[in-house]
Amino acid sequence: MKLITLTEYCMFIFFAGVYLAVTGFTARDLGLYIGIALIYTFVHIYAKRMLTKRGKETAEIRMLFSVLLIMAAVFVTVLFIAVLASLLS
Repeated sequence: MKLITLTEYCMFIFFAGVYLAVTGFTARDLGLYIGIALIYTFVHIYAKRMLTKRGKETAEIRMLFSVLLIMAAVFVTVLFIAVLASLLS
C-alpha cells in the first residue's frame, strides 16, 4: 500500500469519526454528504502536501503494518471521542 493512501485512510477515519461524534450521529442527507466530502478533500490535500514536502509520496508500506496503523487510527478515534464525551458530561 502506498504511504499516501495509508495516511489518507487514517486521517479520514479520525476526522470523519470526530465529525460524526460532534454532530451526535444525527447528520443526515445533504449535511452528511457535504461534511464527508469536505473532510475527504481537506485530508487528501493535506496528506499530499505533507508527504510531498518530505519527499515520500511514492513510498510503499507493508500490508501488515498498514492494517496495524488503520486499526490504531480506529482505536485513537474511539479513545478521543470517549475522552471528549467524558470531559463534556
